[in-house]
Amino acid sequence: MRPTLYTVPLDGPGQLSIMAKPDADWLETQLAALREDGVDVLVSALTPAETAEAGLGDEALEASAAGLRFVSLPITDMGLPDRDSVMPILRELVADLAAGRHVVTHCWTGVGRSSLLAASLMVLTGITPDEAVRRISQVRGRAVPETAEQRAWIFDVR
Repeated sequence: MRPTLYTVPLDGPGQLSIMAKPDADWLETQLAALREDGVDVLVSALTPAETAEAGLGDEALEASAAGLRFVSLPITDMGLPDRDSVMPILRELVADLAAGRHVVTHCWTGVGRSSLLAASLMVLTGITPDEAVRRISQVRGRAVPETAEQRAWIFDVR
């Protein structure tokens, strides 16, 4: 069972995709499939409580075993990240994109928090916030992110 990736068009060498959380029953298989599909970095926006609820306590370990770099950026559902702590990590992820790596963000359903992170990365690469949101919404087939506050956060990324 392969996870569904929603790949967003970028202007640079790397690739950026969004997905829903992996399925705990298929975790090893899904993470191996991501690596086979060329994914280099997996970013989770799940909180520790959500990670436990979803049975994904081994996600970081399994990602590493599959050859993926795992990054945890916990954000509460419908919430916003802490700007001071997340911006340095987002800048590292932009460097990954610039180096041609494939970065995938995920939250629970792959709509709100994962889109917020992906759009923020796009803005940091020079894409306007409006264009980032438009591209992600088109790929996801629905308006993203989920809240006005998340959208405002994207418009304040620098």
